[in-house]
Amino acid sequence: MQPFATTCDVREFETTEYTPSARDSETRRILTAAWRVLERSRFRSLKVRQVLAASSTSASHFYRRFPSKAHLMLALLEDEVRLVDRRLRDRIDPAAPVSEQLRTWLQYNIGTLYDQARVQRTRLFLDQDMLDLLPEQVTMLYGIFDKQLAEIVRRGMRNGELRPGNPAGDALLVGYLVRGLLTSGVKQGLPPEQDALITHVHAFVLRALGHR
Repeated sequence: MQPFATTCDVREFETTEYTPSARDSETRRILTAAWRVLERSRFRSLKVRQVLAASSTSASHFYRRFPSKAHLMLALLEDEVRLVDRRLRDRIDPAAPVSEQLRTWLQYNIGTLYDQARVQRTRLFLDQDMLDLLPEQVTMLYGIFDKQLAEIVRRGMRNGELRPGNPAGDALLVGYLVRGLLTSGVKQGLPPEQDALITHVHAFVLRALGHR
């Protein structure tokens, strides 16, 4: 699993760009209320009735936009993915050596496991009902991260830092690796040495991508 930004003010989410047809003002109001509910609970739980109360929305209005709680979780995950994608783009310098860009990408994602607030958010988005009911939609959202990683890999192949290959395919495999680490880490924990883990994974990814 991915996602997962640091704790931030709800207003930061309100400035995110969305597809207008999927984000009318009523939908946005419900999602903003849902984020407030989540932050009050420290991302431990989310109940539809709490969202209805916080947004002053009737159940009929809510379910016209979100047929189930899983659909609400998916919309919140989209908020999260786009926020993290934007933050990563702010951190990664496309003019830097590709090995450095890859380390920044890995450091931010793996760093999730060593930040309690981010772990709580990540655990929330491992919601099994959402994963079972909407697997294709969840996979499409994670594709946003793979696309950004593919851009880094493509730059490395273009300038000769990485061996020629399939940027999208290679990024997908690295994405699977990191999401596996995140899922395992959230559920079972990871080694206490964050820098050592990042260095080990970074070296492995560079070897896999044929870094010269």
